[in-house]
Amino acid sequence: MAQSEMSQRDAFLSELYERGKIDRDVVLISADMGAPALDLIRRNLPGQFYNAGISEQNAILVAAGLALEGKKAFTFAIASFITVNCLEKIRVQMSIMKLPVQIIGVGGGFSYADSGPTHHGIEDVAVMRAFPNIEILNVSSSVNAEAAAKYVLEHPKTPRYIRLDREVLPHVPGESEMNFSTGFRYLRKTRSLKALLVTGNLVAKVPEIMKANKELNIIEVARLDKVHESLRKELQPFSHVICLEEHFKNGGLGTLIAETVVDWNLKCAVKRMALNMEGGYTYKYGGREILRSDLGLNIAEFFEEVMA
Repeated sequence: MAQSEMSQRDAFLSELYERGKIDRDVVLISADMGAPALDLIRRNLPGQFYNAGISEQNAILVAAGLALEGKKAFTFAIASFITVNCLEKIRVQMSIMKLPVQIIGVGGGFSYADSGPTHHGIEDVAVMRAFPNIEILNVSSSVNAEAAAKYVLEHPKTPRYIRLDREVLPHVPGESEMNFSTGFRYLRKTRSLKALLVTGNLVAKVPEIMKANKELNIIEVARLDKVHESLRKELQPFSHVICLEEHFKNGGLGTLIAETVVDWNLKCAVKRMALNMEGGYTYKYGGREILRSDLGLNIAEFFEEVMA
């Protein structure tokens, strides 16, 4: 299967499988999930695969124990369950004890649009950002999922949350490929003093945005735990920054950039385009665009915004 046709999940797990064949310290703990790439690990590397059952908290604890023994431990489950459902375990084992557990969460944003608010990953980044010592990678395509897996395997001593989307989304070419150490890349660089910062599944909208506005700087941000010094320097000349994400407005990319602007006394105005929290969760069905619109993230209105 061509990589462009693979899910982010299979791209990430395939890289994990290839590395696991030569490094027996790579282990995966699944919370009873299924996937073609997962089956390769289960079938061909049985001593490196564990099924914790529908028990995400236990998966974190098992991974923490294996990490204590020197293993490169990955957990794998639906994003909202492996984060929000496990907060106390993540706080103690990953943040306080700094054990290098790698959380793979599939289903950022409205990936599971047909499954109701229990499956929506729209506050996961906010709660994970509350914990020190945990990196947060927000992946936008299968190409970047493979790159994220390589980055994680090359830097295994840091606790992480890797946020994957369920849909197969196109890879958007840019000025360079993603560098997960700095956590950003330019998709288009211009002389404008305005910039769009976009993360995760909404990077797929960038080709349309480029057509709607020929001048806007466009930057993909994939690290949501902090703003790297090199990105902070890039933000300094801008007068206006728009942040676009499929996450509650509080605690996600927009909040991270607003905090950076305040903490470093940058002079740019920040506009956050995300999901409004005022009405709480959405119980609607009908697809991703319907759910986005129900919480105030109207993509048509956004295009009017960038064209202004």
